[in-house]
Amino acid sequence: MIFNADEFGLFYQMLPTNTYHAKGERCAGGKFSKVRLTGLAAGNALGENLPMFVIGKSVTPRCFKGVRSLPCQYKAQMKAWMDSEIFTDYVKKLDVKFETAGRKIVLIIDNCPAHPEVTGLKAVELVFLPPNTTSKTQPMDQGVIRALKAYYRSNLVKRQIKFIDGGKEVPKINILKGMQILVKSWDAVSKDTVKNCFKKAGISKEAQITSLNDADDPFKSLSDSIRELKKREVDGDIFNADDFVDIDFEVCLSKSIELTDEEIVEIVLNEDKDQNAPNLEDDDNDEIEAHDIPPKKPKQSELEEALELLERWSLFARMVLKSESS
Repeated sequence: MIFNADEFGLFYQMLPTNTYHAKGERCAGGKFSKVRLTGLAAGNALGENLPMFVIGKSVTPRCFKGVRSLPCQYKAQMKAWMDSEIFTDYVKKLDVKFETAGRKIVLIIDNCPAHPEVTGLKAVELVFLPPNTTSKTQPMDQGVIRALKAYYRSNLVKRQIKFIDGGKEVPKINILKGMQILVKSWDAVSKDTVKNCFKKAGISKEAQITSLNDADDPFKSLSDSIRELKKREVDGDIFNADDFVDIDFEVCLSKSIELTDEEIVEIVLNEDKDQNAPNLEDDDNDEIEAHDIPPKKPKQSELEEALELLERWSLFARMVLKSESS
């Protein structure tokens, strides 16, 4: 079975009313590092997606405190970039997973220095793409990641609308909440989207196609959400769906990318600032921002109330299903 994996950058807090990031602007240094994540999306031609994998900057984000089970696998790196150590660890764990399941796979990836050869693999064979071909030959780059981001940002806009309608200030997204929304959005990417992107890349045995033909269109969902947001008359300009999805398209994903002299200087200056400034995501800082407060464990009484509410809802759900079938 052939799988493809590719990294993507994500400004996970960004709303469509923010204007301080320009489309196509490269996140070369640390300027956006505290508000971005790097994700790794992987799937195969049958529409089988591997669990989401996320890289952040902080080893111990404050919002993780007391949380025993994260929404997905998380690793930390100084710039929230993919590096050879993280990649090797990811592939080895993937190898154990497929060996245990009695499966053997081919994993297609690009050939950047952050993706080294990994020895001793039993169930995973790594295939590295030729240089300068990844945007045309990687299924994840053919539309899967854009669909994922469309769902993610649609969920952000719906969340924004909920708080606006409730007369409340829209709270910032912390890393934990961002991971939860990202996993939910990854689960929403349809099998048809993944299958069609494999066909478009020429990896599937079926004939190539040139567009996505999904009944569930993530961009329609995002466009509808943005349209609803505009009705609330929020301050500032609002991005259209395409610009909002592509806003972090040029974000750096690893140290291997070729940088200009100006960007190298920017990285050095920002590293000096990072060393002299406290990390607002670490647990040892007393200045806790509201959005970084760890989630509270629900009380037993709250769980019972929630279960009772679900039971009540199920009665009406059955009635709806019954009336639809009759």
